[in-house]
Amino acid sequence: MPWIKPKKQNDVKKQNGEPLPLFNRLIANSETMYSAFAPLQTAISHTFLSDFEKEAIITYVSMKNGCTYCTKSHGTLFSQLSGEEDAEYKLQNFASMDWPASLKCMLYYADKLTDRPASVEKEDIEQLRAFGYSEEQIVEINHVIAYTTYTNQISMGLGL
Repeated sequence: MPWIKPKKQNDVKKQNGEPLPLFNRLIANSETMYSAFAPLQTAISHTFLSDFEKEAIITYVSMKNGCTYCTKSHGTLFSQLSGEEDAEYKLQNFASMDWPASLKCMLYYADKLTDRPASVEKEDIEQLRAFGYSEEQIVEINHVIAYTTYTNQISMGLGL
């Protein structure tokens, strides 16, 4: 359980008519923070990435950041989307998986941006361009990675 009490479902607005997840109810303790967070969360859910690609990136970055809560929840979804078990093992060994080279390129970029952000250079972006990603798509890939690190820190910092 988190270290602070999440808002009760009855005390927060529903998202698309659905109850808010625990993570969102924690942020909702600050109306200011939640009103700033919700549009970014919506934008992340509407990128060009397929659900498989997005969940691969989110699970991988969450693993790199040591966020158990996010790794478990997104890893479960990634396993459902891929139809395979042991998502963490496969993501740790993504280079040897029979996955599209474009996904592997995104995961290499995610690895570098998460572990060694100061070492990211123009060549890393050029590698994404080589797979046909537009500047808009590269910005979206970058945001999914950065957003995941941001949400991982919120989760871990509040005890999830």
